[in-house]
Amino acid sequence: MMFRKTTLALALGLASLAAQAASFNFNGQLDAGPLLGQSFSGQYSYADAALSGSGFETLSLTGFSLSFLGQNYGLADASLAPTADFQDGVFLGLSYQYASPAAQLNMTSGSLDASNAYLSYQPTSGIESSGAYAISAVPEPSSWALSLAGLLAVGMLARRRKA
Repeated sequence: MMFRKTTLALALGLASLAAQAASFNFNGQLDAGPLLGQSFSGQYSYADAALSGSGFETLSLTGFSLSFLGQNYGLADASLAPTADFQDGVFLGLSYQYASPAAQLNMTSGSLDASNAYLSYQPTSGIESSGAYAISAVPEPSSWALSLAGLLAVGMLARRRKA
């Protein structure tokens, strides 16, 4: 009976972790313009529970940070609400816009997938520079929890067999 209660508690815990935001890292390098070779990196997250996988969808970002040219940009700095964009469940990229009197920075989604998503930066009195970015998933707590739950279950089974 105790094993069943423990298993049920673990299952409920894992289900609650699965509802958390999906988190990702990104990094890239400008490959066009006068800032050629400058790199940028950051992270973003969104709650993926609302994603239906049908048609064009935008999900509001729940977290965003970008480090570029010694400056940090965040959700609060955006000129428009930043989003993660999808077409039929395929991630296209990020839509993020920052505008100041000195410069404009945009992250633009790709047309078919994220392989042609890019960042562009244009000083008010200068020429635009741009470059693509690559994305990598941040391991979710549910992945770690699932691994731990599996180890606990194996340990409990081994202990039960010894008794």
